[in-house]
Amino acid sequence: MQREIESLEDEPPPNVGIYQEEFERDVATYEAVSSKAELVRAAAKADVIYVGDYHSLPQAQRTVSKLLLALGKARRPLVFCTEVVHTPDQPALDAFMAEELSEEEFLRAIHYERDWGFPWPPYRDAFSIARELGAKVLAINSDPREHAHDHLLERDFRAARVIVDALRAQPDALIVVFHGDFHVARDHLPLLVESLLEQARLPARKRLIVHQNAEEIYWKLARRGLEDTNVVRLAPDAYCVFNATPLEKLHSYLNWVSNRAALEPPGGFMSSWDLEEIEEPSPDDPDDDDDDDDDDDDDDDDGPDLRLEYAEQVLEIVQTMSRFLGIERDDLDSFELFTVNDLDFLDYLATQQKFSEQERADVMRQILSNESYFIPKGRVIYLSDFSVVNAAEEGAHFLHHLCSAYDWDRPRKLVTDFYFRAVTEALGYFGSKLIVPTRECWTEADCQAFVSAQRRKERERAQRRRGAKKSPSAPNGSGEPDTGKRLQVNRRLALRAARLTIYHRDHERQFLESGHWVTPGRALTQPTEVHMLLTHMLGHMLGNKLFLALLMGKVEKAQLREWFHADLDKGATALRIYQEMAKVTSDTPESLRRGLRL
Repeated sequence: MQREIESLEDEPPPNVGIYQEEFERDVATYEAVSSKAELVRAAAKADVIYVGDYHSLPQAQRTVSKLLLALGKARRPLVFCTEVVHTPDQPALDAFMAEELSEEEFLRAIHYERDWGFPWPPYRDAFSIARELGAKVLAINSDPREHAHDHLLERDFRAARVIVDALRAQPDALIVVFHGDFHVARDHLPLLVESLLEQARLPARKRLIVHQNAEEIYWKLARRGLEDTNVVRLAPDAYCVFNATPLEKLHSYLNWVSNRAALEPPGGFMSSWDLEEIEEPSPDDPDDDDDDDDDDDDDDDDGPDLRLEYAEQVLEIVQTMSRFLGIERDDLDSFELFTVNDLDFLDYLATQQKFSEQERADVMRQILSNESYFIPKGRVIYLSDFSVVNAAEEGAHFLHHLCSAYDWDRPRKLVTDFYFRAVTEALGYFGSKLIVPTRECWTEADCQAFVSAQRRKERERAQRRRGAKKSPSAPNGSGEPDTGKRLQVNRRLALRAARLTIYHRDHERQFLESGHWVTPGRALTQPTEVHMLLTHMLGHMLGNKLFLALLMGKVEKAQLREWFHADLDKGATALRIYQEMAKVTSDTPESLRRGLRL
């Protein structure tokens, strides 16, 4: 996942690399397992609290919201400094906090989508809590809009001046600074604030740094069986909060880059952060001991069972599809949900005697390929990330399984299995489009562009071997169609599947013209990896066209219900349904204008 993220980004400027190295040095190790209570008490005794933000992860914004709620009991004026708003937009921020601007007017005034662009709801919660507490909210982002991103150090200098001015204006205030995680490293923004205070001959202020979800520390804790730890102390003036696994954290960024909505992370504000009392503990209070690893409320999760909360959201998705299609069942909640956060998933499968060693190996391969998965045996949904689109596709597979009672593990002839998988993939993708209509998949045109680009590359290599002049390269220089849709598989495997997809689609057109089905034998006799990817690609293309055919009135819900309930294990049923789907979508385009789609 880290390699994929790096491939999506430009080479960072040298100053960003330096900032990252210094940040990683600060979060490389820890002193002791701590607690939320200890963290809140330390925050109440500080003057300036720096909280690091991972912008695409809602749990990161929840941390500052919970901390603000707890510090509201400290009986000190609160000042909340946020990177979300640029300093020139302070008047709009003041008007919004005074409820003189509506939320919509405020977001337009600060050009939120253009200048920030991360999901608004978790940030809105922090602003709302600050308003309820009567906190002054200050903009500290000074990255100029009119030119390329400023040097990080210059941005921190400007933010430090805003913070020092706030300390000068309200010497008794408790300042909470919410900034990108690199910025709050010890030698970055905190050091600059201290230097400016000294230059201005103002009293030194006690600081506290709160990092979040440091990956290196997470794995160190996991090796000790402590991956459920909520807080660790890094130093007397620094802590690290854990509310997401490294996998969940990186997936949040990939979902944001891909503009994919995510399931709402579990956990509410009013948990053990909202302590009744954070006053100075008495000298004999055991909770004031630096080694209070087993604090009273800190081994509890933030709210109900996390897996259950995600399962409730998946159930809502399944119920939505069921209602839309007119499918009435009383067992829509009869699935087991596991997510990328459930590192004991394979242990669970091993304890279930119904799963063979080969089946567990298949699941392991699926997990390592970073793919979500529905396992009919046991009705298990595994989500490799928390995107709504993946939850919807696996939910659709589950609904299809309930309706048809198909037996995924039954031995089948190759031709039967091929169309069985293609049809299940089509209905799964169709279901996901009901929930996320903007979802895209590779089309036949994408496959053709991909194959053509590879042919050009092969010609270029052959010409180079002969010492010939290089021919023009592919338009985007990558050898992949410039579609914005990535196939996260081996390139050679993807090329083989793309060629076979074109081959199979040609056979479909011949069938539609002649009414006679000629078995595309070469497509049906491939090794397992190609077989799986080919049926996946054909199924997604067909499911996409089914959705568009529904919008265009070319297919009725009654027909879709019939396909969801069909017994795919019976004879040539799967092939017949694939042919019916091909017929009904034969003159359906691969995409629609946005207005028609909406």
